[in-house]
Amino acid sequence: MKFNCKKITTLIRSVITVSTLLACGSALAADNVASNKLDWQVLDGATVNSTASLCANSTVKVCNGDILNALYAENNYMPYWFNPVLVNAIMPQLQALADSKTLPGMSQRLKELKQLQALPDERGFDLLLTDTYLIYADYVHQLMQDPRPLYNSQPVTLTPLTLKMAQNYFPLTVQKINSLIPSSLFVPTMDVISHLLSLPANPLDSSNVHFDGVVHLGDTIPYGAKVATVLWNLGYLTQPQYQQMTAQKTITNTGVMSQAIKSFQSNYGLKIDGIIGPDVVSQLIRPYSSLARITALNLQRERFAQLQGNGPQIIVNIPDFKMTLYDNKKSVFESKIIDGMPKRPTNLFQSYINTVVINPYWYVPETIKVQNIIPAAKANPNFLKNSHIDVINSWTDRSVVPPESIDWATVNPKTFPHQFRQDTGPENALGRVAFLMPDSFSVYMHDESQSEYPLFNRYHRDLSSGCMRVQNPRQMATLILSYQNMPNLPSVDDMINTNNHREIGLNTRVNVDVAYLTAWVTPDGQLEVRHDIYGYDNPRAQPIQNQFISIPNYRTHQRIKLALNGQSS
Repeated sequence: MKFNCKKITTLIRSVITVSTLLACGSALAADNVASNKLDWQVLDGATVNSTASLCANSTVKVCNGDILNALYAENNYMPYWFNPVLVNAIMPQLQALADSKTLPGMSQRLKELKQLQALPDERGFDLLLTDTYLIYADYVHQLMQDPRPLYNSQPVTLTPLTLKMAQNYFPLTVQKINSLIPSSLFVPTMDVISHLLSLPANPLDSSNVHFDGVVHLGDTIPYGAKVATVLWNLGYLTQPQYQQMTAQKTITNTGVMSQAIKSFQSNYGLKIDGIIGPDVVSQLIRPYSSLARITALNLQRERFAQLQGNGPQIIVNIPDFKMTLYDNKKSVFESKIIDGMPKRPTNLFQSYINTVVINPYWYVPETIKVQNIIPAAKANPNFLKNSHIDVINSWTDRSVVPPESIDWATVNPKTFPHQFRQDTGPENALGRVAFLMPDSFSVYMHDESQSEYPLFNRYHRDLSSGCMRVQNPRQMATLILSYQNMPNLPSVDDMINTNNHREIGLNTRVNVDVAYLTAWVTPDGQLEVRHDIYGYDNPRAQPIQNQFISIPNYRTHQRIKLALNGQSS
């Protein structure tokens, strides 16, 4: 890499005019005509061990040697990162990637970059940063093709970039660098992560701290000073409040302390009652480094929960048990949801609502048919009648089969040839409204039967067989239909009251992103944390089935090949 005139380092470090730097670059370009390749000696004295983890097949100190040769030749062997604005744009993103621990070797590479950046001769830094920028671009590209490593605790495996792919990220501009940012709230999220990593160890060490019972309002708080320290570190107590609290011999769950506990519960998706129970304790004792990693991991997941365009869009966050409808990127409707239980998780995917169904029939999915309906019918002769469920011949021939004509004692649920359909009505499993969308999993959004409405009062609502039940479906349907330019359409309530089945195809589709975020930062800088209901945040002994986390995109037909057909909800 023939940045061999000593002026280049002086020019970079003193940040003089770009025109002078370009003049020096032209001389360097002319000096390179004979060799037409980089002078790799600029890295001879540098310790670069990260490459072995980032790209094991590389035989040199970088991952993209041939591409770097071509890119620097196209740039007349000028440095790419002489402008500090460009460096300041990429380094926080590399830090976020390192903090997420999803790409082995990135933390080490970042340390090596910072060491090179501190040297008087910055040529090695420039070369290694360009290589790292390409690694990061490759990482983002791989995630968009296959996001499963963000949920199954497997490292992202990079595939070699082609020169054509690499050239898409050049010429180097702040806009191109920022196009790789995973979230619109990247800056406040990184501030939170940096704060968490700057804290001393959590004083509530689970190895020597044990809460024997529940701490009710008014009770003395065991390890009160340590609990106060955690709440202060996480921003739930001001410094004067903390100092006043820890000056006391005992700390009780009253006043400022109980309010801090309630605020903590609110931001962690827990029941807001001020009581310190097992759920609160499990979050209070979490190591700050673990919380930082989970926040950084979810920052990468936010790539799949981005607001796009100006039309209506729904984002469902499974761990938050909530859906939000946006219009022009502004929230216009929110509702609690019930989503899949851990043994039948709701699939993560991107699609769009194309049909609203009023007074829907429920065509029982295969999983529920085999595991629930048939065993219930075998155990209780009146189950189907009481549940208003018909046996139909098949999906193509929906003629009704009299249930008394079936010898239920001999029925094998896995080989039963017929299907089940539940009549419309208030006790239909889909309720009065359903929202259909293309997917390979028979997953959709819908109302709830009247008898199940109390389920929405629970804080943890992972109770369904995979579909997403909406607490306020009539309001949601009214809003979605308002986008359709159908002035003669009756109101949702009037259509429901007819008890007639009706399917309404949408002229304006509503995009839906089903996401899994267990930690995120709000616009005001507050960290929100939710329970990891499916165990996607940490390694697990039982492998996660690919179809649940492949995030197929049914809007653009990308990544559909990663989704397995035949999964029911």
